[in-house]
Amino acid sequence: MKKKEIKKYLAMRFQEEGFSSLPLDELASELKISKKTIYREFGAKHDLIDTTIMDMLNEAYSNVISAVANESPFIEKFYTIFDTVKKNLKSFDDISLAELKRAYPDIWIKVARFRKYNIIPMLLLLINSGRKKGVLNDYPAELYLKLIYGAINEVTKRNAEHIENELDLLMKIVLNGALTKKGKRFLNQKLVN
Repeated sequence: MKKKEIKKYLAMRFQEEGFSSLPLDELASELKISKKTIYREFGAKHDLIDTTIMDMLNEAYSNVISAVANESPFIEKFYTIFDTVKKNLKSFDDISLAELKRAYPDIWIKVARFRKYNIIPMLLLLINSGRKKGVLNDYPAELYLKLIYGAINEVTKRNAEHIENELDLLMKIVLNGALTKKGKRFLNQKLVN
């Protein structure tokens, strides 16, 4: 089994269950490989966790950049980014990040910096673009981020069974309150399609 497959499996686990301290015995058993193979590929559990999480962040960042750079309407960009957020929600929610901070504080710092210096600026760029195009009401971009982050955080804290449906509904509520008439036309067109 190669490094890439091990990281892919671990990323899938993080996306489904969130980050938690994972015994290497359990990981090796689930992958039907030896712990020795994992150590040979990564050197240490820390390195496996670090490279997997950074790969996940880089993939998410790449999706955000593609969405923002795309010439599609704001709503399509927003939903593309929101799909990326949903995919990685459990991996990077407050519960997972608290566990990561406790177990691997240096990796947590890298994640926090990545969010602050890579993801957040891209989201602000998207929000400001929506405001400039007249699709979003002219509220402070930082407030939009706080509203969306806070709402997502509350939904994930409740560990809802139908979290994706709740998040979709939540975004619809947020957007209907934030969008101008022009923006709502785009949203309704997106929902119809």
